[in-house]
Amino acid sequence: MNVSEQKISPSAMAAAKNGNIIEAIKIVREATGLDLKHAKELVERELKHDGRSSSSSPHSSMPINALVALQNGQLIDAIRHYLEHNKIGLKDAKEAIEDYLAKNPSVHQQFKAAAAKGRNPVARILWAIVAVGLIAVGGYLVTKN
Repeated sequence: MNVSEQKISPSAMAAAKNGNIIEAIKIVREATGLDLKHAKELVERELKHDGRSSSSSPHSSMPINALVALQNGQLIDAIRHYLEHNKIGLKDAKEAIEDYLAKNPSVHQQFKAAAAKGRNPVARILWAIVAVGLIAVGGYLVTKN
C-alpha cells in the first residue's frame, strides 16, 4: 500500500487532534515504518481531511512545522514557519501563534514546559561565565593595586 492510500491509527489521530503532532508522527512511523517526511505528510493529510471543513480545523492554517516548533519551545521558529506558510506579516503571524496557544491549552502547556527546559541550561552557563568573568576581573584588580 502506498502512502497516499494509508490511514493513520485512531491513537495517532487523537494525538494529532490534541495538538501533539510529534507523538502522532511517532505513532505513525512505528505502525507503518514510514520515514519522517512521509509520516509527517500522512498526519498532515489526515488532519486536513478528517471530516471537518478546513476552515473549522484548528490546524487548517497552522503548518505542522510551526506546531513542532511550539512543542519544542521555539516561539520564534513557530512564528517564522507560520508567516512563511500563510504569507502574512510578522505582527499578524505573532498574534496568530499567540491566539493558537491561547485556544489550545495542551499545546501551550507543552510549549511552556519545553521552553523552560530549553532555557535552564543556557541561562546557567551564561551566569557561570559572567560569575567567572567577575571573579577574574576582581582578582586582577586586587593584584594590580
